[in-house]
Formats: sequence, structure tokens, C-alpha cells
Amino acid sequence: MVDAAQLAAEVRRATEETPYTVTDETPDGFTVQIDVVDQKWWTLMYRRSLSQTFRHVVRVDAEAGTYDVTDKSATVEWAAGADVGGGVPRPTLKAQAGFSQGTFRSKSFRKELGVDDDGNVGAVVDYSFDSAEGNRLIDEQAQRLGLTKKMNKTARIGLVFALVGVLGALVAGVVLVVLAIL
Repeated sequence: MVDAAQLAAEVRRATEETPYTVTDETPDGFTVQIDVVDQKWWTLMYRRSLSQTFRHVVRVDAEAGTYDVTDKSATVEWAAGADVGGGVPRPTLKAQAGFSQGTFRSKSFRKELGVDDDGNVGAVVDYSFDSAEGNRLIDEQAQRLGLTKKMNKTARIGLVFALVGVLGALVAGVVLVVLAIL
């Protein structure tokens, strides 16, 4: 019987030399996220103006031999400066935030050319991100330990709503056909 601590230990080994870390361990799970405490990865995120974070929250049911992963994403954007609307400068501060969770994939990349810190011309930003990478780190270790992946709670709820919507559309279609015939 594989428990959350065993899976967390294996995932921790798999995340060595990557920007990911295992955090928030509990008796039934843990979180995998980018290690913003590590200066090397924090600098990468800060200099690339990244405003989105991804966390993969893992729950293990040792008795059933299953696990699930809930992807969580948070986005924060802010701007401060002077607004010169109407010809009169005035200080402004704007902020917005967003949050989502469930099962999803996000890919992004950014490439900028310019002058780097040493005065060389070239790529000053060359970054790509795939949220599936964190999931792969977890899934590979879980499968190696013999755990079976199940759908997370948020995805199950979404599936129920989708099925209710399809059923509602089907009933509405049948009612319209019957009314057209009568």
C-alpha cells in the first residue's frame, strides 16, 4: 500500500535540478509547484515578468491505491505610474487577480531581443512553459509505484454540469420537435 509520503518522496527526487518543489505535505497529499523561494528560479520569474503561477495539488487514497491531481492557477497583474489622461498627470495604481482550478493545460512562450546585462545583443528573454510538465513529474512516479489516477473533484463536478447541459439541450430539442409536429 503506497501512501502520500512515499509518493511525495519519489516526486521530490524527480524534481531535483528542476524549478519544481514538493510543498505542503499532509497525511493524504502534497503540492508540486515552482520553487519561488529558490533565488535561481525567482530571478527567472521576476526578470521574465511572469504573473501566473501553477500548483498541482495531489491527494492519495492509500487504501484504494489511487491518486488525483488538481491543477490550480493564479494570475496577478499590477501597474503603478502616472496617468496623463486629460493632460494632468496623476498617480495611479491598478491591480487585478484571477484564480482557476480543475484539470487544464496551459502553454506559453516569450522571446525578446535586446541588450543583456553584459551589453551583448541577443535574446534577453527566451522562456517557455508547459503546465503539463508538473503533472508528468507526478504521474510518472505514481504509475511507477502502482497507483491509479482518478478524476479530481472539480473535474467530476464539471463533468456532471456538462452532462446536465447536454441532457437539457436534448430535452429542449425533443420538445421543439414535438411542438413542430403538433
